Parts: sequence; C-alpha cells; structure tokens
Amino acid sequence: QEPFSVAAEEKAKVIRRLLCWKDEAPEIALAVFLAASASGGGVTAFVSPAQTPNRSINNRSPTNRRAGGAVSSRQRASRAAAAFAASPFSGEDFSSAAAAQAKRGKRPRSPFVHASTKSAASSSSSSSPSALGASIEEDIEIVSSTSAASNFEAASLASSASSAANNAPVVPSRDEARSAAATFLSQYAGESAASIVYSKLVENDVTVVNGYSGGAVLPLLDQFHGEHPRHGVDPETGAPRKIRWITNSNESSAGHIGEGFAKSAPAWKDGRMQAGVIVATSGPGVTNLITPITDAMCDGVPLVVLCGQAATFAPEAAFQSCPAVDLTRPITKWSYQITSAAEMPFVMDYAFYVARNGRPGPVFIDLPKDLQNQVITDDLIADFTAGLVDVGGESWNVPPSTASKTASFDAPFVGLSTHTRPDGRGHYALHLGEAGEGLAFDVVEKAEGGTGAGTALRPTLSLRQGGEESFELDTHPTNTIHETKIETDGSTTTRVGKLTPAPGLATSTSDAVLADMLDLIRQARKPVIMAGQGCNDAPAELLAFAEALQIPVTTTLHAMGVFDERHPLALNMLGMHGHATPNFMVQECDLLLNIGSRFDDRITGALGSFLPEARRAAVEGRGGVIHVDIRKSEHAKQVEPNFFVHSTGVDFLRAINAELGIGGDKDADVKPATTTRSWLKYKAELEKEYPVPVPEYRPETVKVAGADGSEHEETRTKMSAQYVVKKMNEVILAAGRMDDCFFSTGVGIHQMVAAQHITWTQPRQMLSSGSLGTMGVCLGYTIGSKLANPQAICIGIDGDGSFNMTFTELKTVAEQGIPIKMIILDNESQMMVEYWQRLFHGERYLAVRNTNPDYVALAGAFNIKSVYCDHAEDLEAKLREFLFEDPDQPVLFHCRIERTPCMPMVAPGKALDDMIHRDEAFDVDPSAAPS
Repeated sequence: QEPFSVAAEEKAKVIRRLLCWKDEAPEIALAVFLAASASGGGVTAFVSPAQTPNRSINNRSPTNRRAGGAVSSRQRASRAAAAFAASPFSGEDFSSAAAAQAKRGKRPRSPFVHASTKSAASSSSSSSPSALGASIEEDIEIVSSTSAASNFEAASLASSASSAANNAPVVPSRDEARSAAATFLSQYAGESAASIVYSKLVENDVTVVNGYSGGAVLPLLDQFHGEHPRHGVDPETGAPRKIRWITNSNESSAGHIGEGFAKSAPAWKDGRMQAGVIVATSGPGVTNLITPITDAMCDGVPLVVLCGQAATFAPEAAFQSCPAVDLTRPITKWSYQITSAAEMPFVMDYAFYVARNGRPGPVFIDLPKDLQNQVITDDLIADFTAGLVDVGGESWNVPPSTASKTASFDAPFVGLSTHTRPDGRGHYALHLGEAGEGLAFDVVEKAEGGTGAGTALRPTLSLRQGGEESFELDTHPTNTIHETKIETDGSTTTRVGKLTPAPGLATSTSDAVLADMLDLIRQARKPVIMAGQGCNDAPAELLAFAEALQIPVTTTLHAMGVFDERHPLALNMLGMHGHATPNFMVQECDLLLNIGSRFDDRITGALGSFLPEARRAAVEGRGGVIHVDIRKSEHAKQVEPNFFVHSTGVDFLRAINAELGIGGDKDADVKPATTTRSWLKYKAELEKEYPVPVPEYRPETVKVAGADGSEHEETRTKMSAQYVVKKMNEVILAAGRMDDCFFSTGVGIHQMVAAQHITWTQPRQMLSSGSLGTMGVCLGYTIGSKLANPQAICIGIDGDGSFNMTFTELKTVAEQGIPIKMIILDNESQMMVEYWQRLFHGERYLAVRNTNPDYVALAGAFNIKSVYCDHAEDLEAKLREFLFEDPDQPVLFHCRIERTPCMPMVAPGKALDDMIHRDEAFDVDPSAAPS
C-alpha cells in the first residue's frame, strides 16, 4: 500500500507501456491506480496484491523466488513500474504474451491490467455532451478484479486536499455514497412517485405528452390536470403552467406521435435529441405500445414510456395486468418496474439519460399503482439508502419485500460500485441499472450537473471495476481508432489509436493510427462518403469535409437532408430503392467512409458482393473502409473495416477537419481537387444515363358531367405516385419553402418514391420507419413533427393501405386543431408486396388489394378540409391549395393514382449494383424473395 512517485513527464510512457510483470507472474492480479500527487504534478501509483485464496505474492512470484525471500510492497511497486516502462504496449504484446503462456502449458489470457483510452470530462466541466466528450484521456483500466471492494477503502487513493483542488467529488466510502444518495432523495421528500415522475418531466423540459387513460395509471394521469394543486400560474398568460397532455385514439398512435416528436424536434440544450414521452395504462395499454417501442428501438429514436401496472399486492392474473417488463425488455434499451417510490428520482434520471445517450432508443418504466401513490418520507429515504449494496455482492440478488408478481426480480436498481476516475482517484459511485448493463453516476451540486439549487446526478464515465464493458462502450464513445490491416498473404494486424491528440501534447501532434487513416483519405482517388443517421448533428462539418476533399456524399434513409441534395456533390439515397448512381459508385469506390450508419442489409445488397473495389484497394494499401459508429458493438458486425472509429459523427468530422485544417486558420492539408475530378465526371455521366424513372401516361379524352348535369369532353391524364411526388417537390421548391418542410411517410411504394423524388435539404427532414418497416406510422409521425416544430409545414405522404391502419388519429388532429397536411396516394393496393407476388409467385395476388372508404367524406366526418385530384391537368393547382391556402388548418388531399412499382430496385439476393431499372419481365430466383 506504499506509494512511489513517477516524474510527470514519464506519465504517458508509464501508461502506454503498462504490462504488469508481463510473463514473470501472469497469475498475480495487480490493482494499479494513478492519482495526481497533491505535492506537485507527479504521478503516484498504488500497487496492491489481489486477495486470492492460496496465492501468496511472496511465494508465487518468480522474481521473489530468485531473490530468495520476501519483497516489500515498495520493492514490488518499483519492479512493477520498471516493467511498465520497459514493455511497449500494443495489441501485438497481448498476442505475444498469450503465445508465451500457451507454450508453458498455461491457458492464454490477456494481461490483468492494461492501458486503455477513456472519454471523460474534466472534473470542473458541465454535463453537456460536448463537455463530457471533450477530453480523451489515457487511463488505467481494471479489466477484472477479485479484490476491488476489499482493497478499495484501504487504498484511499485521493486526499481531500487534492479533491478540493480539482473540484471533483470524492466518495471513498460506502457510507458517504449512501449519504450522497440520501441528500439527492431529500429534494423529493413529501412527493409521491407519481408527483416525482411529473417533476422529472419538467426538469427535462418536456412540453407535451401523448397517451391514453386507464385505471392503473390514474395517479400519474392526475398530475397533468390543469387544476392540480401542483401547477403554478404563468404570469404572462394567467394560465396554469403545465405540460400539454394529448389524448390519442389508441396507445399505438400515441407511441408513433412520440416517435415523430423525437425524430424531428430541435436538439435539446445539451445538443442531443429530445425524447418523446408516452403515458398509458397496464395490460392492453402496454401491449398496444409494443409496435412503436420496437420501431423506436430499430431506428434509434429516444422514447420514455411510462405505464401503469396492477398494485404490488394484487393477485396473479389481476385485471389488466401483464408481464410488461418481460415483454418490453427485448425491444428497449432498458425496461424496469419500480419497487419503491424512493427509486423514482433515480429511475427517471436514468431513463432520460439512457434514452438519449449512445445510440438513442426507447426505455420503459412500469409503475405499480400503489407505488405511484407512495410518498417519500425521511424514514423511507433512510431505509432505502441503508440498503444500498455493492453491485454483484452477496445481497445483490435478494428481492425486497415490495417486489411485484408482475415482473421477474433481477437485482436492485440502485447499488454501489467502485471506479477509478480519469485523474486516477478512486471512489464509490451510485450504480444504476443491471450489473452487466448499468451505468455509474456521482451526486454533484446542480451548478455542476444542471441548473438551479440542490444536487443532481452526473455520469461517472469510467468502467466499473470488475464490470462489463459492452453497455458502457455503447453508451459513451471513446474516440478511439481501431485499425485492422490486411496483409498481402491474407493475414491481419491490428492497432489502436486516438481520434484526438493525447492531453498535454500539441494539437498538431497526431496519433500514428490517425495519421495513417488521414493518409488513406488523402490518397483515395474514388472515395465516397456514406452519411448515416449519426451525421444528423453535423451538416456543416460534413459539408466542409466533403467540399474540401471533393468527395461525393450518399445518404441513408434516416440521413436524407444532412447533405443538401441541391449540392453538386450530392449522390442522394443509396440502397435497395436508392438512386442508381450512388449504388454504382459505392460498388466501384476505392475508399468508403461510412459515418454513422450500421450497414443495414437494405444498403449492402448481397453482403458477399458488397464493396469489391474497396476490398481490393484495402489489400493493396490504397483504400478500404472507414466506419464511424457511436456503438463499439457495431465494429465488424456486418463489414470488417480497415479503420473503425468509436465516436459520434460530429466528433469525428470535427477532429478530422481540425487535423486537415479545414475551416481553420491554417491552409487545409488536403489533396488538390483534381485528384477526384475524373471520379466526379463519372458521377455526372451516371446521373445522365440512369435517372430515376417516372411512369407517365398518355392523355385520354373522357366525358365529364357538369354541374348542371350535362356531359362534356375533357382531356385527362392518369398519374403515378412518382409523378405526384415529383410535382409536389417542384411546387415546394418554386415557392422557396423546402427548408421549412418536414415529410413523414408510411411504408410501401409511396415511401421509396418520396425518398427518391423529394429534394432533401435539412437534417431529420424525412421521418419514416426504416428497419422495422411499420405501416401506419405516417399520421402519427406527422402529428409529432408538428408538435415539435409548430412553425414548419409538416406533410404526411401516405399510401391507402398504410393510412387505413391508423386514420382514427384524425380524431386527435381535429380535436387538438393540429394543422398538418396529409396526402393519400390511393391505388387501392399494397403495391410493393403486389409487385413481389408478381415477380416471385406467378402473379397470384392475395391480401394486397384494398376496398377503401371515401377519404373526402372521412375527412368531412372529422370536420377537416379535403382536396381531391385524379388527373394530372389539375394536380399543380390542387397541390398549391393543399399546401399553402390554409396554413393554420389541417388538410387531407386524396390523390387517385395508378399501380406502378418503384424503380430502380436492387434485385433481391443480388449485388448493390445489380438493379432492375425498368418495369419489364425478367427471370428471378424465387428463393431470393425479399422480406
């Protein structure tokens, strides 16, 4: 337990070369901590032997045996430090150490202690994402530990004086961690769990909640009533200050509206997406939300779903009870049933944090009715905090007396975990969530963690000692670069580097792996940027990067608009129903930069045939694949990249632009524009040769009845979905209103036609169900986008089959006076599936034709204005009326179209560049029918 000092300038060397005792004593576990010395800028390392039964460090160490006796802790520490400095650390060292162990007949394993990179904020920074992710520091990572809990308090790694100087919380004991939790809870004394839920919604600036009523959720529902005593009066309007409550036609639509809100809302004050909030009752209220929750999980949409539940004392199979947590756990980032009102403040903070951090997604909170009414008292706080135990300890899996029969008990939601801070000091933190998929938080003054007086939770941003990495690394990107180099003989070598310079180094000092990645970008002659949803926070950075290096940009469905399609470098959407040009160019590129996309199967086509030229370029050292993703678990899941960057799209682009001098004061360190000139010329040739087809019809002369009953002849031309959407796009562009629009779609031909023929100009302008492909979402998405963007023109483009699933939500539109624009492209068919039946099932059509209502009459039943058009001659005038004449009213446009497939289409089971360009007969493989 005795410290030794290492000179400050040796800090980086010590950390980078951390291989404790290497091969001499691989079975001895060492817990190594680095802390800033209170006496002057050096680094103090504490070395403690693990308390492993029957393993005495004096007896087992070969070094000790050679020395012929016991060795003091100071000597052990000195030798460990010497081993650090003498052993260069890299991925190869892990492999060589394992190989050496295998030769001696030992089970190969990686070193117990090693150097790692962590994303962490300085102790004095705010909790904003830019601040939390701004500092990338090298640290010691305790990969697994048998002695963390027993040795931690004895180590006392940081002094109070040092802590005060660094303005960071130090909680070296369990009791102090429990005391901090009690202080946090005391802010909510006297409130019920239902009241706390509402208070936390207010804290998170929630302005609107969608949902449906039911007996099990009444205590929470009551909090939203305008006459509830909790609501103060707005001094400007004289009206109660409250969150807007909207009752929907059903819970499923409430979920889709919440998705639409989250997909399109302006970024919150911390720069992240806002979460949609849904409230519903138990039983069928929960099961009706399964589809929107799954949809949100698949497409990375932050939702906080709050549902009532039968009381904890209710018998099994009580009225409207169901195993809500078990049903929603596989389709959420986190699902939990509360066991005490004392958990509620922690649960709500954790819910919003998990929903909005990492790749966003839904969380589900189950609220037994009796616990909604439970009030936090001093006694409850004392009992709750006294019962906080170590994560994974002996008491971890003991169910409390309040555990409900409607959810299986896993472990306490709040526990204690030990951590090493970025500056080396250790402390107990509050661990929230499951042992393997939870996160740690410190209790800090709100001046540090938020606004106002009192205390708040701030993420610890370091791995729990002995904890799992996967959930932490999928939540907090480390800004590390993982290189996999393919040798000419087919073997691979790996390296790990940093996206940003290490602390204390000059900003011009690049990491070697970063430098090699930049060289690859500079030398590429046929590069393509694939911008995914992870780029939506970085349109300016993406534009600067693409323009400086003259790289064309293609986008995925959820990224359309992040790169303005009016720009000459825009390739538009790629994929199964994407434009032909990006599909050809991705297959022929020598370098693909995938920024914020997960290589979905609708993008790659047949995976074995994906990126043939980039694969060759990777072997030859002149190109390959760079994949940037916020989730570490996406590394090589579908495609093995040459460089995987564990980062956000915006952090990656800012770092790369800074390294290349793009947008800075110094001259940009980029290749001349002539490097990609021939590549861009090829782009123009492809666009000319392979335009997106628009089916058009010859004019017909028809007899039409006049207002007086007499007949006369008129020339009328039938319309395709492509023709209608293209004309609407032209009308909006001519009016100069494209940047003011949000578009939502259902799922089907109309969805892909909209993606192809609208000129996307703004991030998150396109709201659509991508991965799950959920029909019926359009109306809900459109309502949600209007609630989030009241000044925008929010347009729903739906097919009749999709619209028929959820048109009951017109009730909400009328009741709330939400001025959305809904266009129904009605061909009385589910055309996408019908086309597949034509290709793969001998034109045996089943379950694809619709008998539709009179949509004009339907709109009239809800007192909503409607417009109708069935021929091209009237279309432009009708579109202007639909879009612009009634900006403050909802309008439904019923547009009658013909049945036409969407081209181009990647042939199912074929390569990305093997496309069907025209609607004509051809041979197909029946076993390759798409899902």
